[in-house]
Amino acid sequence: MSAQPNNAGPLDRKDLIQWKTDAWKDPGMVNWYSGRMVQSETTNLLKNAVEINTIRRHARGPKIIDIGVGTGRAALPLVADGYDVMGVDSSQAMLDETRRLANGSPIRLQVGDVASLPCDDASFDCAVSLNVLVHFPNWREALLEWKRVVRPGGRIIFDIHTQDHAVAAYGADKSQWPDALRATDEAGKFGLYMSRASIAELVEFADAQGFAIETVVPYGAFLGGGNTNWLLYESLEQKASWKRTLSWFARDQGLFDLGLFIEEAIVAHLAPKIAGRMFVVLDNRADPAANARFAADMAARNAALDSLDFANLVQWLPLAPEAMSAELDKLLKPLRSRHFFFLLFQCLLTRLPNFEFRGAVSPQMLRELSTWLVSNALDQKSTEIARGWSAELADKFKAGTDVTVGAEYNLVRALLSRYFGIFSEGRQ
Repeated sequence: MSAQPNNAGPLDRKDLIQWKTDAWKDPGMVNWYSGRMVQSETTNLLKNAVEINTIRRHARGPKIIDIGVGTGRAALPLVADGYDVMGVDSSQAMLDETRRLANGSPIRLQVGDVASLPCDDASFDCAVSLNVLVHFPNWREALLEWKRVVRPGGRIIFDIHTQDHAVAAYGADKSQWPDALRATDEAGKFGLYMSRASIAELVEFADAQGFAIETVVPYGAFLGGGNTNWLLYESLEQKASWKRTLSWFARDQGLFDLGLFIEEAIVAHLAPKIAGRMFVVLDNRADPAANARFAADMAARNAALDSLDFANLVQWLPLAPEAMSAELDKLLKPLRSRHFFFLLFQCLLTRLPNFEFRGAVSPQMLRELSTWLVSNALDQKSTEIARGWSAELADKFKAGTDVTVGAEYNLVRALLSRYFGIFSEGRQ
């Protein structure tokens, strides 16, 4: 078995697990968390929609156990779908909140540890777990316990952070990772720690422990907050302007629809290195041949991404190129949606300047985005010149006051109109 995906010693690891287990037992913390889950702020609702939709697509019944049920984000929609659901959590306060939110819906709730479930062997058709194993380094041990309570041929669905994504962004040498990423990998910083798994680790684990990997679903390409896309970290994730853009998702239905489409029609069908998180769907049956096919398919998806040509990804996507570009064109009609998409487009081309977008968006939309890209570059160049022209000016300050302040506006306008020839002097 591979080494655990963190650098903590046995004592650190044990303490981390205990800290994570106890973190949500305080009723005040549970009350805050419950409110946060339904706040219409930033991308909260988008994240919830992506996660619940994915679980619903892959759940099997009739009997389901939700492990680490929390406030019932996954369990209550499954109850509404007609499944017989039992929720287990180490926190009685969490279970009390789930009971309140259930509002009389039939759900069984019981206190229990994620690694020691109060359940008989083979008593469920499916185990689901949402936002639990992302916090724990002992994901292998937990999955073996979950396997015990799921019948042969049953299913386990869980999410975890993606090691392949971190490596794609910054390489395997963790000393080269930015401090913010390294902090999530150090068990000593309990509040920041995030558990990660790679595709290779999942295949090795599945083969050794009698699982078949049904699928892996990447998600969280632009959710922000604790869901950093490390491929965007340098150019977008750290910027206040990007955070403001993400805040629009809470109030703009068109932008929400665009984000959901990108996540579910594109990101979910690519390789996990594209995004920071992934859902893993395991069937409780041994099938090394199926796991080998899965690994080969993941390698092919990675190769398609590395080709820098969207056309090579089409075979895995649910829509043909014409349907894909038509739907994106429709979703990109609002200016705010185009602005968001342009920021992603610009970031991708900055990182991968040779990426070929044909087939993803229509030729007309690609021309518009490309025009915006050129215009943005000229704006930045003009602003750079305007802000720097007075740096060495001898008379820049009079009586301690910078007398050049305010000159930048007219200078930028002059540069754009007279030097770059793209802006009318008469336009305000």
